Amino acid sequence: MKKTKALPAPADDKYDEVAFSDSISSALKQKNEKRYFFAILAVVAVVVLLIVGALADLLALCFQVNQWFGYAACAVAALLVFLFILRPTVKVIGARFFITDVTADTFNAARRKNYRALRSVAGALVEYNTDPKNMRFRYLTQEKCDKLSEGLKGEKEELKAALKEAYASEVGPFANKLIWKSAGKVFLTTSISQNDKIDALSVLLVNLSLVKKIVAIYGYRPSFSKLFRIYFTVLRSALLAYGMQNVNWFNVFGKFFSGVAKKIPFLDTIVDSATQGTVSAFMTLLVGYKTKRYLCSDYKKQEKLDAAGEDLPESADDEVRIAASLAKEIRRQNARAEEVAATE
Repeated sequence: MKKTKALPAPADDKYDEVAFSDSISSALKQKNEKRYFFAILAVVAVVVLLIVGALADLLALCFQVNQWFGYAACAVAALLVFLFILRPTVKVIGARFFITDVTADTFNAARRKNYRALRSVAGALVEYNTDPKNMRFRYLTQEKCDKLSEGLKGEKEELKAALKEAYASEVGPFANKLIWKSAGKVFLTTSISQNDKIDALSVLLVNLSLVKKIVAIYGYRPSFSKLFRIYFTVLRSALLAYGMQNVNWFNVFGKFFSGVAKKIPFLDTIVDSATQGTVSAFMTLLVGYKTKRYLCSDYKKQEKLDAAGEDLPESADDEVRIAASLAKEIRRQNARAEEVAATE
């Protein structure tokens, strides 16, 4: 007969309360968002270095023409990096967000902050889509804007319902259009261009702009951990576009064109360009839909967090709050069991 290892005896009433509290809290630890913030900065630094490397030959040529012309070219390059790389990234990082990773100690504070963020998001959507300067670019109808405005004046549930309807019916489809439009841009650029550095730069610029636009139309950003995954995907897409020029895709798919290769002129160039464009466009779709999925995930998490908080009493004692929640769940299960018994 197999022997089982005996478990230690339960602790008596004189247990170390501090150690017990630490052991319970270890299962509820928050993710280190600060660590992911620095990881995002590291990815951005690699992106800047990649751009500097792509422009190095051009800048060296400018210095050969004239020293001052070279300095001017460096200044212009730095300005472009700031406008099209750093500025969009800073805007995304600084956007409002929902707190979804909490402990028992931060639960109530997170719910209050999330509600303030929810009101801020709704206000931003209404302000943008009712501004006369943005009429050409608006993505919410007047009906949805009116519902959001009424929700801001009414109860929390009314605001949540209006915002959820706007995301499902108009914001989400508009984000899909942006994603496919960006993928089309990348396809054309990388198909026409036969330069690996231009391909990498175009993929970087379009994807970073896409992330910023999706965050802007939703009105909030995902958590730093998810944002790091998004920017890492952007960097990977650029590196993939950079390396694809070194692959002869016509030879890779040569067996499919063996019979028509001599009949169609420039078939090898067409195959290479189409493959490079397709792969780069696919990576752009991946970046766009990953960003959208993470945003929707954080929104659903804050909704669940808010719903869970309704079952907990206002108490500073975690044990009281958890015990009350368990008692309520037991009462629900008993009520369901009685209903089933009554129908049998």
